[in-house]
Amino acid sequence: MSRGALLLLAILLLAAVGAALAVHLGLVRLGRGGARTPEPSPAPSPTKAPGPTETQAPTQGPGGGKPPKPSPFPTEGPGGGGDLESAISAIPHVYRVPDQWNGRAIIFVHGLGGSKETWERDMDAFEDLGYAVFAFDLPYHGERGPFPGGEVLPDLIRQGASEIALIAEYLRAQGASEVYLVSRSLGSIVSAVALGGGARIDKAELLLASADLRYVFTYGQVGQWPSWLDDDSVLRGIDPLYLLPNYEGRVHFHCGLRDSLLTPEACVKAYNAAIRAAEREIIWHDRGHSMPLEEYFDDAREFFASDSPSELRRTLVSVLGIEIPANGGDGVCGPGETWENSPFDCPRPVLIVAFQLHVEEGPGKAVYYDQDRATFEWYAEVLDRLASTFEAHGAKLSVQTEKNFARADVLFNRFVLRDLVSRGHGVGVQSHMGHHMRELGLTTDAQKLAYTREVKEAVAQALGMEPTNLGGGFEMDNVCLLGAVRGGLWFTSMTAVEKPYHQRTGKAPAWLHPWILPPTQMIDLSDPRWLAHDDSGGLVYIPGWFWNSGDFEVDCRSGGDCFRAATESLMRALSSVDERFVNVWWASSHLYQTGASEDEVRRVLQAYDRWMSDVVDPLVADGRVVWMTFDEVAQLYLRWEAERLRYISSRLGQAEVLGAAGSGLDGGFRLLA
Repeated sequence: MSRGALLLLAILLLAAVGAALAVHLGLVRLGRGGARTPEPSPAPSPTKAPGPTETQAPTQGPGGGKPPKPSPFPTEGPGGGGDLESAISAIPHVYRVPDQWNGRAIIFVHGLGGSKETWERDMDAFEDLGYAVFAFDLPYHGERGPFPGGEVLPDLIRQGASEIALIAEYLRAQGASEVYLVSRSLGSIVSAVALGGGARIDKAELLLASADLRYVFTYGQVGQWPSWLDDDSVLRGIDPLYLLPNYEGRVHFHCGLRDSLLTPEACVKAYNAAIRAAEREIIWHDRGHSMPLEEYFDDAREFFASDSPSELRRTLVSVLGIEIPANGGDGVCGPGETWENSPFDCPRPVLIVAFQLHVEEGPGKAVYYDQDRATFEWYAEVLDRLASTFEAHGAKLSVQTEKNFARADVLFNRFVLRDLVSRGHGVGVQSHMGHHMRELGLTTDAQKLAYTREVKEAVAQALGMEPTNLGGGFEMDNVCLLGAVRGGLWFTSMTAVEKPYHQRTGKAPAWLHPWILPPTQMIDLSDPRWLAHDDSGGLVYIPGWFWNSGDFEVDCRSGGDCFRAATESLMRALSSVDERFVNVWWASSHLYQTGASEDEVRRVLQAYDRWMSDVVDPLVADGRVVWMTFDEVAQLYLRWEAERLRYISSRLGQAEVLGAAGSGLDGGFRLLA
């Protein structure tokens, strides 16, 4: 065989090995069968020369040297001392415009370890639909690599977000009427920051999105804790948690239920943060940390082709008839509006504080309250004294009671619960249903509702009115049946899932803002779908014990620093307040933990008095904290939600949603297997 033939054979073998390696690394993905699998044209060869409608950035810098390296400073564009065309040419990219261009363009943003070539097959699929496609190398990736580690992420995110905004302007200058975006993993973090920073992106598909980078590094499998995570000033500029609330376009979030890298909870946080988006949807995938073309293509194709967001058919605020000022929801704190009656228009950096007191069937393992008058009278008096201690500080209790104490309150003609309400405290229901499911054979939602309904009726009789707040009873196949839906129990709000959530998942309840629960199951709390807000859901969830992973009950009977966990959680909540949201924190205890003897009761009440005097009262005096009951929190949040929805609908020119109570099963949630 001649030397020329041997050389040709060697070249062919190297090409084959290179192609196999590209598939293995995920730079080129092989197609799979399935109903949602598109059939794009074959991916172009890596050596394909640019045609008349395809451009590639040179692999050398303008001066003939190496490609540009990332810097802490954004790439300059118009108005920044640079030319748009030359700024784009300095970013390694691939840009293609089809012959039958529909006038719209899509930017593709890869994840950690990827490059512009990662998107070849995806770009082909959308180019076949008539879209211009643009993919580029993020800083420290592809031709701009290598990636040195997590310490450079702030620079990467800032510069990458700036470049997305720059590319969007470039595409519009090239004639694009609308610019869309598809991103994955780290690329979705960068893209979310770009969206919140003002990049002119009309629609975005954020694959494997995430927000709250401290949460990601705590519970995700993303490596060691970088130093910048301890700097709030850095985080507020690069964490989607703080930027996504600014975005007013349309965005879909694709989350992996089994994503152990960034976690599905972090994906929910990104979705929940997009409070001003003209359209936001969360799509669940039964996958880990991967989101190939087949998984998202059908949704993206329909989403990008749609002209306007679909109008909501039903919202919880419309069902409950929540009232807001006539000018509420215009985004301006106008005459007659205050944070109390118009919290969306008149944001205030304040943390609402509540205290949850559970009253179970009986004090510990003793008899039930309605079985022994002396036991009931003792604890009714203890409850009255605890309430008086709170009142001395302008504080409020949120009592949640099982049926036995409520029945005893009526049976023994004490009516302490009714008296507490008249004094400004809150009284709701504690459903201990989860502790009795096996004992009573409660297997269906109908049986579980019957149990909680019985508790609610007992409390209503004691109060002389319907209670609207619920603690516990969440172990349902459709949790919305506890709320304002047809056939439901019509509770307005729910609490008390923090401890069982931590026990089930090992994760801290890192939630500070209320949300409306979707029509999903809450039997298995490790399934994160219940954490995602749904405008058309059935009831409000009020979170507490922020970032706590220790004791979830304040118990001062034995003395010691019994408020340590509560105080640490409270301080962390204070440092995370975002005035654009309703911010709430609560701690909890049980009535029996207030004391079974006079010495215990005195010691416990003194501990409560010291905690409020030393910790909470100064925060109230500084205007950083305000006390509320759970019912008051729910009403404030629902006013905020009503204004938020009016703000969005007015920008879209849509009528306000006036829907009637429905089944609660038509929320905006989908599971793609």
